[in-house]
Amino acid sequence: MINLLIADHQPLIRRGIIEVLSVNKEAYEIYEAGTLDSALKISHTKKIDISIVELHLGTSDGLEYIFRAKKLNANKSKYILLASAITIFEFRRAKELEVDGFILKDALIEDFIYAFNVVKRGEKFYQSKIIEKTISGNDSDALGLLTEREMDVFSELQKGLTNCQISRNLFITEGTTKKHISSILNKLRLSNRMEAVVYANKLYQNLL
Repeated sequence: MINLLIADHQPLIRRGIIEVLSVNKEAYEIYEAGTLDSALKISHTKKIDISIVELHLGTSDGLEYIFRAKKLNANKSKYILLASAITIFEFRRAKELEVDGFILKDALIEDFIYAFNVVKRGEKFYQSKIIEKTISGNDSDALGLLTEREMDVFSELQKGLTNCQISRNLFITEGTTKKHISSILNKLRLSNRMEAVVYANKLYQNLL
């Protein structure tokens, strides 16, 4: 019996994963969670063998769940991240956490089953298109999400400037600068200012 946790904020996705895995004809004890808190509660009370976790777990962070769950389970569980899209920064965070698998939501059913079985037998699985994206280091398409003014702020962030310095350079108020930074973090799926600085440096290096 394999204890399986599926953590995704969309019930339809969770049910779909359950249906897909049913072709394996194995015995599963399946637990479902739609939020970070509910997923952690299950991890506290159940011995989970494999967790399939949405990267952006609603308004929360699937990587944060993995970080905290690993402390609870002493790294005995296996983790598969499921995402609609990724950034280089998120991929590197996943690698640092030694996530066992990473697959995009647009993967074929056969690819998902294969990835699950690879992880189940103790090996790592990273979808080829994710590896290619990371090796190329070309995540500059994400910049297309930003407005012209947000690009200006993003460029100043890359220099390591404070909000006050950015505001002075761009002739805007600090309140406006803060709003732009918040929008940038949201659009690029970054957690904080430090991630934005590191991410900006990586992107600008690739654009040179």
